[in-house]
This record gives sequence, C-alpha cells and structure tokens, in this order.
Amino acid sequence: MKWKTTLLICGGVFVIAASSAAVFSDWFFRLYQHTPIDLSKLTKTAQPTVVYDTTGAKYMKIGPTLTDLQYHQIPKNLQNAIVATEDNNYWNGSSVDVRSIFRSFLVDLLHRSADQGASTIQDQLAKMVYLNDDKTISYKLKQIILGIKINRAFTKQEILTMYLNKVFLGENSDGVDQAAMRYFGVNLKDPSETLTLDQAALLAGLPQAPTEYDPLAHPQAALERRNQVLLNMVKYGYISTQVATIAEKAPLGVKYHAFPDESWDKYPLFTNFLFDYAARIGITSEQLLHGGLKIYTTINPRVQKAVDTIFWSKNYDHDFPGQPSGTVVQGAAVFLDPKTGGILGAAGSRKQGFTQLGLDRAYTNSSPGSSIKPIMEYAPAIQSGKWKPSSILDNSPQDFGGGYIPQNWDANAPAKVTLQYGLEWSQNVASVWLLDKIGIATGTSFAMKDGIALTKNDREHLGVAIGGMQYGVNPLEMAQAYEPFDDNGVQMKSHLITRVVNQSGKTVYQFHSSSKAIMKPTTATNMTRLMEDVVDYGTGTVAKVPGWGVAGKTGTVQYSPGLTGESNWVRNAWFDGYTPNIVGSVYIGYDKSSPQYHLTMSPLDPSANAAKIFKDIVQIAESGVKPEKFDVGPYPASQGVATAAYKKSQAIHPTKRRRPRIKSLKRHTSPRGHKHPSHHRK
Repeated sequence: MKWKTTLLICGGVFVIAASSAAVFSDWFFRLYQHTPIDLSKLTKTAQPTVVYDTTGAKYMKIGPTLTDLQYHQIPKNLQNAIVATEDNNYWNGSSVDVRSIFRSFLVDLLHRSADQGASTIQDQLAKMVYLNDDKTISYKLKQIILGIKINRAFTKQEILTMYLNKVFLGENSDGVDQAAMRYFGVNLKDPSETLTLDQAALLAGLPQAPTEYDPLAHPQAALERRNQVLLNMVKYGYISTQVATIAEKAPLGVKYHAFPDESWDKYPLFTNFLFDYAARIGITSEQLLHGGLKIYTTINPRVQKAVDTIFWSKNYDHDFPGQPSGTVVQGAAVFLDPKTGGILGAAGSRKQGFTQLGLDRAYTNSSPGSSIKPIMEYAPAIQSGKWKPSSILDNSPQDFGGGYIPQNWDANAPAKVTLQYGLEWSQNVASVWLLDKIGIATGTSFAMKDGIALTKNDREHLGVAIGGMQYGVNPLEMAQAYEPFDDNGVQMKSHLITRVVNQSGKTVYQFHSSSKAIMKPTTATNMTRLMEDVVDYGTGTVAKVPGWGVAGKTGTVQYSPGLTGESNWVRNAWFDGYTPNIVGSVYIGYDKSSPQYHLTMSPLDPSANAAKIFKDIVQIAESGVKPEKFDVGPYPASQGVATAAYKKSQAIHPTKRRRPRIKSLKRHTSPRGHKHPSHHRK
C-alpha cells in the first residue's frame, strides 16, 4: 500500500508542477510581449554625469570622458576570465536556461524572494542599462526577458563588449577600460599595452562584489577571489593547471591611478559628500558613474571653495590642533542657507587619511558638548516666557540626584549667574540646573522637534543638558538644528540635491521642500542676541568676522574621566554658529581618542580652533560681499559679567566671591571696555 501512496503523491506533484509550468509559461510570454526595449541605450557611449550648482551653472563632471572599447581591444584572457566566472555557458548560443528559470521561479515563490534566477551576462547587462536594482520576482523576470531580447538583437561579441564597457568594477571605475587604468595604469586603447593573466583574473573577479573584493581596500580578499577566477578558467578549459599555478604566485601589483579631470581630483571633499548624500536618497554610486545623469544641487562654489581651502590646504594646519606624532586631527563641516535649507558647502575629512567613499564625518556622530546648550535648555527656557537674559541661575555644584554632580570648568565660578553669563561663559552647573527647572521633558521635546535624535535614556538624565547623549550628533544635524535661530524660528529641511534627470530627460528624483516652526520669532531673536554675546564677549570670540554679525556656541568634550594626566585631555570640539545669511557647524576630533591621540587644552581650548575654522571659512566665502548685521545686536556686556547676578540678588554679596579665574593664555579688551578671555575650557 505504501508504494501506491507514494505513486499518488508523485502523480499529484507532477500534475501541480505541470499546471504551474503551463501557467508560468503563459505568464512569461505575455510579459515578454509587453516588455519594451530601447536598443539605442545599449549602443550609446556613456556620457559623464553633470553636476550643477545652486545657480544652475555646471559645477563638475563625474567620471572621465572616455570612448568605449572595441571588441578587438579587449584582451582575450580578460574575456575568458569573465565568461568562466560570470556565465560559463555564454558562448553556447542560448541566453538563458529555461529549466533554470522555472526552478528558480518556484524556489523564489516558495521563499517569497527573488534571490534565485539565472544571472547571465545578458541579464546583467539588462540590469545595468534598463533596471534599478530590486528584489522582486517581476523585476527578475523583466531582467531575464530583456536579456533574451538583447541576445536576439546583437551578436555574442557585441554583447560581451557592451557588458565589459559598462560593468562597475569598484573604485569609481565604470568598465574594464577605466578599471585597467585605475588599478594597473594600463591603457587598453594603446596596442602596446595589455593585461597579464593575473591582472585579467583580478578584474574578472570584481563584478560580483566590487567593494568586498576591492584590491586597494581589501587586498587579501581580492587575492583569494583572483585565484578562484584562475581555477574557474582551468575548470572550463581556458588555461592549464600549470599556467594557473604560475599566475597564482604573482603579487596583486595594484596601485591607485587617477583619471584625467576626475571629480575626486578636482573636488574630493564635495564628491565624497555628494556620493554619500545621493546614496541616502536612493541614487547609487553605480548610477552616478554609469553617466548620463544631470544632478541639480544647492552647492555654492564660493562656500565650497572656502571649505576646501581650510580642510585641504596645509596653509591652515594651524587651525587644527594635533599630536607630535604627525597624525592630524580630523574634522568635518556643513554650511547651510538658512532661508532654504540648501547645503552650500561641506567636508567630511581632511586631506591626510582621505579615502574615496570613505568615512564621511559630516554624518558621523559624537557628543556635542556645550554646543547643545542653546537647543536643549536655553531656547526652551526663553520660549516659555518665564526666563530672560537677566534671570538668575544657581551655579553652585550640587547633587542633582543619583550622585550626578556636574562640575564647571573653573572651580572658582560664581555661585549665581545671570542666564546671559551662563550661556556666554558656558557654565555647566547653571545649564543643568536650568534644564532641571524647566523640566527635562520640556528641553528634550524642544530639541527633538529641532531635529536632534534622542534615545529614551537621553530623555531621562540631566547630563543631556551639557551633551551627555547615548549616540551624539553630527555636523549636518547640528547645522540644521541651529538654522531656526537664523530664520525667525523656522526650520527649512536641509538638502543637497534638488533634482536628478536621467539620460532620457526623465526626472528620477525631485526634492520637496518643507518647513517647520521650531520656536517663536521672538525666541529666535533673543537667542541670537545671547549667542552674539558668546562671540563678542564669551567663549567664541575667535569666530568674529570683521564687519559681520556672528552668533554661535562652542563645545568641548572631555576625554574619559579618571585616567592619569587626562584632566587636560579633550575628545573633540565644536563650534556651531551663523551670520545673517549662512549657518555652519564645525567639528574637530580624532576618530578614536586614546592616550596617543587626543586634543589638549593648551595652547588653546580646541573649541577655539573650531571657532577659528568657522571664521576662516566664512571670511573666505564672503570675500567681496557687503557685510550684514543681525537686526538686533547683543545684550549689554555688563549683564554678562561674573558679578551681574550679585548686583541683582541680595542672597550673596558681590564682595564675598571673586571673579572666576579663567584658564587662558591671553586677555584682551573688548569693544565695550571690559576684559575677557579669548579662549577657555567649558
């Protein structure tokens, strides 16, 4: 009886499979008939992607202008290596194995995915030219159908040539022509130059995972992949075992070679930032490098040039404090238009340690230190209407609960201070006390509305008042958070790319502007006046730009407490500020602070370096532009001195406590006649 049951089950499976095959076959050929294909896209020589600035003028091109290779210019060993690795049945005459398609279709259907399916060279070419990368069954079928149509329209030699001219091979090289030049300095158009077998095998191993097998970034993985390609060539009869063994012993022999007029050579910082930003809105590196796109951006050439000058030129190394080891401190900066939210200029790295598509510190989070204070407690306090610049804050060290006893940067700080002094001189205890008084929920809600990402843990402890956050912030986030101070309390959504148009003239991405009221206009005005005080008289005096109104706040983050000799060590530093027409965030610090790599308070507080970077960038960017001032100037200097609170309060007599000692190398007289330090720790 068991054999009868088995026979019935097998018969049922056969009937289901047969009926499924019939349904699939009918569906497949209907889809085939209704899937259009523009063959001219395959034969067009790729044009560089063009990037436009905020005025609509051409700013740069992505990728060199290179003509496609002809079939006879492609080394035979490279053709063989690609076929052996990517599609060993390529020369057999059929573009696809129908049984393989049906098998993969059933597997994908059962697993509700599209990971299976024949990936022939025709299929891959179809995906590169016609389709966005996707993981759906209908997408996979369209890819296969387009592959079949390509196979019927062109010879195998033509198809292989088009594929090798378009395939992405890492390090921003699009096609084997660029890849041969990028990694080996070989010009395949020159009849006297060609690829060795081991070089061809290395390139042939890249299409599957260009980043993972990048020989410049991951040499060991690239070596193993290259040798696997050589084994594939032995397996399918292209070379002998002896020849493969010799090639396996060859070193990688790769070295980065620049293309002429390449965007990474002319605009390295902006190009990195553009690629990173584009990926975040769904435009991949491959799409940018395949060419033919028109990218309309908000970049201001004057601002970006100023950013490049400071971050790239050795003439401004003194702006960046560093270690005797010679390893420079890293940094990032983002500048916005406060009226539109458009990104005017950005940098995610300095020249030393710069890597194409490497770490972009404009998006890398770290603690903001005191630069978060205007957002976390001072603006929400002013917004409530219960606090004003002359309000008195308790600045005496105290336990705020759970053993949390924050300290001021100066042990002799006054026990009571005006709100203006608390922000102007970055008093930690007063800031925590103020957040406690307005309510941590009030402060954190305001900050989150302003675009600061806070975790549940952040929203439950008062240390967030002075930058104690689980994940921290990044320069783009801080620039956008300061933007409402410069635009009557309104925040415009930050953006770099406004529109992307493909080679056919179709808009494939469109930015939609949005605005959000973060605070009252009066709050923005009052906070601007307070932060003008910071720059005119307080911790941010180095940020002054002659003739311009400048407002902002410094931030310094201590190295891990408790280590020997670390009382003078700093992890990172910030300056976030603005003029009437530009908002900027500047960050400096080592990627991984350690006893070997850290900042120190001598000769300057590193936040003063960040403030100077801001000043130098703005001064270069605004050269030749008529200076502007804010509608209302700073609050009276007398209200921001150490004794101001005592004159208002009878609780503590002014003579009972001396003016706080400021840790600084120099003092100078301000325009209003009182002495104040130019840099200090906070």
